Amino acid sequence: MIQVPAVRERCAGIDVGKKTLAVATIVGPADQDGVVTKREFGTTVSELSSLKNWLTREACLSVAMESTGSYWIPVKNVLEEGMEITLVCAKKHKPKKGEKTDFQDAINLAHLHRHGMLKGSYLPERRIIELRDLTRRRKKLLSNLNAEKNRIQKVLEVANVKIGSVVSDVFGVSGQQMLSALLSGEKMEAGEIAEMAKKRLRLKIRELTEALEGHQMNDHHRFLIQQSIEHIVLLDQQLERLEARIEEWIKPYEKQYQLLQTIPGIKTMLAAAVLAEIGADMSQFESSGNLCSWAGICPGNNCSAGKRKSSRIKKANKFLLAALVQASWAAARKRDSIFQKKFHRWRNKLGEKKANIAISHSLLTVVYTILKEGRPFRESNSREMHDKERAKLIHHHAKRLRQLGADETVINDIVANLLAQAQPPQPPEIPLADEIVDPGPCQEASCAAEISPTTRNRRPPGACRGALGFRARTTRKQYSTVKDLLATTPTEERPRIKRAKQPKPR
Repeated sequence: MIQVPAVRERCAGIDVGKKTLAVATIVGPADQDGVVTKREFGTTVSELSSLKNWLTREACLSVAMESTGSYWIPVKNVLEEGMEITLVCAKKHKPKKGEKTDFQDAINLAHLHRHGMLKGSYLPERRIIELRDLTRRRKKLLSNLNAEKNRIQKVLEVANVKIGSVVSDVFGVSGQQMLSALLSGEKMEAGEIAEMAKKRLRLKIRELTEALEGHQMNDHHRFLIQQSIEHIVLLDQQLERLEARIEEWIKPYEKQYQLLQTIPGIKTMLAAAVLAEIGADMSQFESSGNLCSWAGICPGNNCSAGKRKSSRIKKANKFLLAALVQASWAAARKRDSIFQKKFHRWRNKLGEKKANIAISHSLLTVVYTILKEGRPFRESNSREMHDKERAKLIHHHAKRLRQLGADETVINDIVANLLAQAQPPQPPEIPLADEIVDPGPCQEASCAAEISPTTRNRRPPGACRGALGFRARTTRKQYSTVKDLLATTPTEERPRIKRAKQPKPR
């Protein structure tokens, strides 16, 4: 029987519960079986202080404990000073069925920890943990706010108010003003309410009038909607204060925060959410692959007897996954970006959802590289990307012709001629104000110069509020002058605009 040598002569294992802690210590020479001692403690501060004093007397300064919910945090707060704590996921050392007790779990933890067979979980510094609490609370508040908006739309449908079928955002500036008129209880014609539309929405006044005619809204519906609006106003105020708190709390990581915002699809609050989940120090992860595995953004391994079964991504950090998926949708829609090209190439083979996860993997790899090297994201030149794609396509079709039995000499001549053809010159690209291009190796001073205050993607002050008292948009939207002019021009006087025919989908 092979025995694993011990690496610690004195250690302890703690099975964490809400009310009690099962603690087991193993003390003895490394080449012999240690002596096991078991004790039970409460979870109050006085009981945790007694636990720390007992471990100190036993000289067991290396402790392994389970990460059970949030119950391990009070234990860590008391024991972390002067002790080495290894936080372990309970699923990775799950005991056999029928052999589960609290003290047996504590003994198993201490035994594995004594022999160096436990791998600790990633535990960032306290300020990152507090930032993580703020970003996660923001996500919960946004979820509650969207739930209230959905309740309002349901009541409007029940009351035969069909503006949700015409207006893309019922809670925008125009939508809030129309809702305010409906909630006032005054008798107004449908056309009068429709005339409250602003900007481009004025092009749909006729459809709005039809959607509002003959509505059945009564005092019961108004009461339900008013209740939801009061809750939305409260949630919106809390969100504003929370976002200001996040901006203040992230100041020690200002450089990493600005570096993340140079990546397509990641701006302001998304950058804060990603930074809060993975931290600013990438030395915790050996490579980008380790980070992607920890985040659960890579295919799982499920092979047995030479058969490869489902390789879906595993369940991991759901908050980081949600942030990356949201960023990947935005990155895939940025025109002429490398992520857009990847998404369109992968979508044909994998489908939209799997292609989105693949883009999330690419984004997280870029995030790791940027934070590791301390350099901003550098978008590849569109000319270089076009040449690479063209060369790849030429070699692909040449390979297919060889498989079909074409003459090798003819194929090589065709490939050489195609690759040697000069591409039409393109005008030089002018980087936008919010894009930071890295010219080469970046030192501390040059990075600070590139990420100047004029290029930062800060949220502009002064959100746009509607008639109901909550934010219609977090930023003031810039409209097109031509479209605004059309929206204020009578229909019969508008010039006819010929629209280009859209290609039919294949």
